[in-house]
This record gives sequence, structure tokens and C-alpha cells, in this order.
Amino acid sequence: MQIEDEKKIDQPSASYSDSPIIDRYIIRKISGFISGFLSRTPVTPNQVTIISLILGIISGVFFSLGEYTYTITAGLLYFLSTVFDQCDGEVARLKQMETEFGRKLDIIVDAIVNAVIVIGITIAVYTKIGSVLVIIAGFFAMTGITISLLMATYFSHDSKIDTGAKEMLDKLNNKDFFYIIMLLSVIFNQMIWFLLIMAVGTNIYWIVHKIAYR
Repeated sequence: MQIEDEKKIDQPSASYSDSPIIDRYIIRKISGFISGFLSRTPVTPNQVTIISLILGIISGVFFSLGEYTYTITAGLLYFLSTVFDQCDGEVARLKQMETEFGRKLDIIVDAIVNAVIVIGITIAVYTKIGSVLVIIAGFFAMTGITISLLMATYFSHDSKIDTGAKEMLDKLNNKDFFYIIMLLSVIFNQMIWFLLIMAVGTNIYWIVHKIAYR
């Protein structure tokens, strides 16, 4: 029974071997343990998604406070939000409760959490620097992350470019990059790094994605 449960946990939409390294070796290890426990409780997959949402929102609030201790706390809360974001699908598979509504709820919650995180970081950086450019960077980071999420979720179909280029673009849509930038920005208390890199990188990604996939 335990082997069957592990197989169900390791059935994401993308192949396990192609998944981001941090997802594969850290987040899924933790989420698998939590999901195994939750699968034996009355908790539903959608309730797990809501837990991820709540953790993400609280993380955004802590990011907005700006002080280093709050930033570290926010980073940890965001990590937990990401773990529970992985758990909802695992619990759904373990309990055989996968639904279209649950899938859409997961996407919506991801978008909300990303937006709240960026807004919180933007508030903190603007409070410290006081430049309107921070607000502009925050706006582009939030829209870039959101559009990239939607592009990767809904519009990865036929491509005008060859298979090699298509695979390269898919590799650019790698959560490891996001996680590493977030981690370094939190550790060095330089959240402006996160804003600027996300403002530029995510918008380049979705524009190239739009050209590649039609």
C-alpha cells in the first residue's frame, strides 16, 4: 500500500526526471510526507490549497514589513506555502479526488499568492528606497509572473519553432531559478534583486513563449 501511495504522489503532469531539482529533492520530499499524513485525515485537496493560500498571504504581509527578521519569516512562510501547493495535488491523487475545479482553484491560488508576494516586496522596497521606479518594477514583476504562469499552464501547444528550441524554452520555465533568486534575495536582505530580475526575466519569458507557441 505504501508503494502504491508513493507512485500516486509522484504522478505530476510533468515527468519526474524533468522536474526542477529543488522541487524533486526538497519540496516533494517534504510534501510527500505531509500528503501521506493528510491522506489519512478528512482534509480535502481543496482545503490544502486554501492552506497554501493563507500561508502565501501571510508571507506577503511579512514581506511588506521590510525588516530583516520579518523578511526571513516571510521567506519561510512562502516555502511552506509552496510545499502545501505541492501537497494539494498529491492528496487529490492519494484520495482519488482529482477534479477540474480543484485544478483551476490551484492555478488561481498560485496567481494570488504570487501577486501578494510581489506586492508585499514592492511595499517594503519602496518604503526603504522611496523611488517610483520600484513601483514600476513591482508592477512588471507581478504581471510578468502572472502571465508566465498562465502561458505555461494553458498555451504550451503547437510551436512554430523546432523541437530543440521548444525544449530549451520549457527549461527556462524552471521553478529552480525563481526559488534561487528568492532565497538569495531573502538571505542578503536585498529584495530589490528579486523585483528587478522578475520584472525583466518573466516578461522576456512570456513574450518568447508567445512567439514560440501558437
